[in-house]
Amino acid sequence: MIKATDIKEWGIVGAGGAGFPTYVKLGAEAEIFIVNAAECEPLLHKDKEILFHHTAQFFQGLAHCIRLTRAKRAIIGIKGKYKELIKHLQAHCPPEVAIFALRNFYPAGDEITLIYETTGRVVGAGELPISQQVVVQNVETILNIGRERPVTTSFLTVGGAVAHPMSLEVPIGVSFREVIALAQPTCEDYTVMIGGPMMGKLCEDLDTPVVKNTGGLLVFPKGHQLTAIHQDMLDPGRVAKIGKAACDQCSMCSELCPRSLLGHPVKPHLAMRGLLFSDGSFTADEQQAHTLSCCECNLCTLMACPEGLLPSQSCILNKRALIREKKRFTGTPENQAHPLIAYRRMPMERVMARLDLNRFRNSGPLTTFPGTPHQVTVLLQQHIGAPATPVVRQGDFVAAGTKIATVGDQLGAEIHAPINGNIQAISKTSILITHCQLPEPKQAEDA
Repeated sequence: MIKATDIKEWGIVGAGGAGFPTYVKLGAEAEIFIVNAAECEPLLHKDKEILFHHTAQFFQGLAHCIRLTRAKRAIIGIKGKYKELIKHLQAHCPPEVAIFALRNFYPAGDEITLIYETTGRVVGAGELPISQQVVVQNVETILNIGRERPVTTSFLTVGGAVAHPMSLEVPIGVSFREVIALAQPTCEDYTVMIGGPMMGKLCEDLDTPVVKNTGGLLVFPKGHQLTAIHQDMLDPGRVAKIGKAACDQCSMCSELCPRSLLGHPVKPHLAMRGLLFSDGSFTADEQQAHTLSCCECNLCTLMACPEGLLPSQSCILNKRALIREKKRFTGTPENQAHPLIAYRRMPMERVMARLDLNRFRNSGPLTTFPGTPHQVTVLLQQHIGAPATPVVRQGDFVAAGTKIATVGDQLGAEIHAPINGNIQAISKTSILITHCQLPEPKQAEDA
């Protein structure tokens, strides 16, 4: 029977988010355990592929999660449109597990939104799900628990402008370049989004290695609108300049904000209003403390704003400044769902059309990764918390699954070798492993 210490030893972190160490989350006692299978980002498919092709190990992991959190019941939140998958899962569900068919909207996979949709409970602003006796975990994370072994691979979808969109299980540390090549980009000049079109980040270097929470690599032609918008998001000066010049305070960003609809204090239009009376810099202004409740879904920027401004980035930049200065929101949030919340959800069909994503094939069948990469670069920080410290030396041989770095007693996650190979180099941030076969066992000498 596995324990939380086993989960830490195997290096399991949240595979669907920022990489929070899973053993900490499963240390809480809850009434309800929720599986986040919403996968609400456009063009991503790896979670549903895991559920189809690794069903037994997933349910084994789910059983461990229910036992560790002492939950009375579990809910799998999944889009209702996946009727075949739901039928498949229902045939394997034990009595304490129910499937909740979610509407097809963005961001159904936001943890706080998912809790409200599946249970009707509102997690208050600044509070954790456990405040409502709920623990939420991602599909791939639960699979990793069910496998009962060190995490050495990551599931991801490669999609967008590619000839063969696919989902794959790849060794951690393999380069984005190698993975993308398998899907065969259909344009020579392209950019890559790490994650989904809404919350993803532009890739600056295709030699960046896959980590435990790399959920998607989406290829877009250089001229695609998402490329330009996400580039603007990276420039605080441009965020401020555009906002000061054009915001007419229509408040559509706040009316459609998923956290605002749950009574959290965040109001993107107020962050934009602050720009009108500022020098364009983002400081720890206590009047903007409402932005601490922003979930960074980017819905207000990419979908709600009729002027094409960047209210989400205004919120995020204010939020980061406030966090650096350890400022807190001192008001009283409502923490109640808006009476029209069901009518203010953003349909995925609208997201696909608005972001010009319908031109790409929206599929990602699970495909086998061919062979073993020649080398992998394993980052020492693939998780929230302290970076891991190497426990190997240059020249050492390691077998796949061998621990190569540890966080000791600190918050974080252990790191394991994804392939058999030699430790080629160790830096402050990574370990380079070159693939080679296991050494031949020595033969006993004849007497």
